[in-house]
Amino acid sequence: MRISLIGGKGGVGSSLVSAWRAEHELTILDRSADPVAGVREIVGEADDPEALAAALEGAEAVVHLAAVLPRGSEAEQLPGTARAIAVNVGSVLLALRIARRAGVRSFVHISSLSVFADYCVVPVPAGAQPDATELYGMTKRLAESALRMAVEGAPPTAEEGPIPVTSLRLAFPTTAQAWPRWRSPVDREREPWLRTLADGTPHGGLHPDDLAAAVRAALLRDRGGAYEAIAVTAAPHAIEDDAAARLLDWRPVRVLSAEGAGD
Repeated sequence: MRISLIGGKGGVGSSLVSAWRAEHELTILDRSADPVAGVREIVGEADDPEALAAALEGAEAVVHLAAVLPRGSEAEQLPGTARAIAVNVGSVLLALRIARRAGVRSFVHISSLSVFADYCVVPVPAGAQPDATELYGMTKRLAESALRMAVEGAPPTAEEGPIPVTSLRLAFPTTAQAWPRWRSPVDREREPWLRTLADGTPHGGLHPDDLAAAVRAALLRDRGGAYEAIAVTAAPHAIEDDAAARLLDWRPVRVLSAEGAGD
């Protein structure tokens, strides 16, 4: 499969490249010029239409990973608010519109379970609606809403045609070496640590093999152009949501139980 990764040199993108480059033709669009072996590379910004068009040319599938991760307090994040919205929301919608015109067959947006304000504090009940108001979670909410509107509002006779679009709400993706601990993508100096809910229940990270399997399942799943937002977590006790199993036939293989034992 010819897959384009938008923002593919971060932690999640690197996991996908490692899992896929021997099997698929990968193109990476990223602002970093650091070389990645075995892929086609385009250096550019995720919200640059020309760079996106070049990256998506000939692609069968797209994974949008680019994101601004705000740092510091709310006051410290203020200067970067507009940029976070431009990348975390604007570039996602732009990539989808270009993907439609390029004839892409599947589009996956990497979202986050940070769309729920209390995720990894208390279990999220079934049917809960995203409610985050901090900048990162809010921009992921906005991107999901924009994608849903773009998909559901597309006229049936649109020139671009329908395309299945999936937002995968990831929970603490980590490396094989650190699992089940999680390393912050913002505070790289901090050692990986095991996340816990407020009551002390452990929440293991998402192993890169499980991550790659979930994204692959989302790319291959044919839903006739429908939009879905799906939780992808190695801690089923943290959210009552069976969408990954029901829609993607995906379940994590590497799971840290509520008692702390790895399976």
